[in-house]
Amino acid sequence: MKWSTSPHRPPHLYVDDAWYFVTASTVKKIRILSSDEHLNLWVSIFKVLVAEFKAKVTAWVVLPNHYHFLFLPQHGNDLGAFMKRCNGRTAYELNSLDQTKGRSVWYSYWDTCIRGEGDFWTRFNYIHYNPVKHGYVQKPEDWEFSSYRYYLRNDEGVGLKDHLRDFPIHDLFDDDRF
Repeated sequence: MKWSTSPHRPPHLYVDDAWYFVTASTVKKIRILSSDEHLNLWVSIFKVLVAEFKAKVTAWVVLPNHYHFLFLPQHGNDLGAFMKRCNGRTAYELNSLDQTKGRSVWYSYWDTCIRGEGDFWTRFNYIHYNPVKHGYVQKPEDWEFSSYRYYLRNDEGVGLKDHLRDFPIHDLFDDDRF
């Protein structure tokens, strides 16, 4: 177990063999990922980095001004490096796309170690219902930029409806005002 601290960001606890719920927001919550092209760019970079880091991700969503995912790094210390690469690479590519070289894209990231099965599935559900919560779609399956459709196609025994019933969201983050 290792703590990472900096006066410029929240402290991060790095634990081996631990799942993390991760959130990142754009600077001033500006909707920088404003088109399908922007969102697809983030998705493609994210997927490449997950493979490069040999990490596991069970749920993810990206919205115009923030994203969430459930992440199991090979080593706890990999989380900081992953986030630096993810936010750095996506910022560079988004700025290239928008011809805004040097623009600050990401504010910071926050992570929480998952404490148990209930915590895991509640956050899994929260991730997939985030586009509904923020009014982008009526149903999670209508949002293209998340892992929800994967589970609809390949249920793999996950039982989306069962997990939602057993581990409801109940306004998990009332302060999530993106």
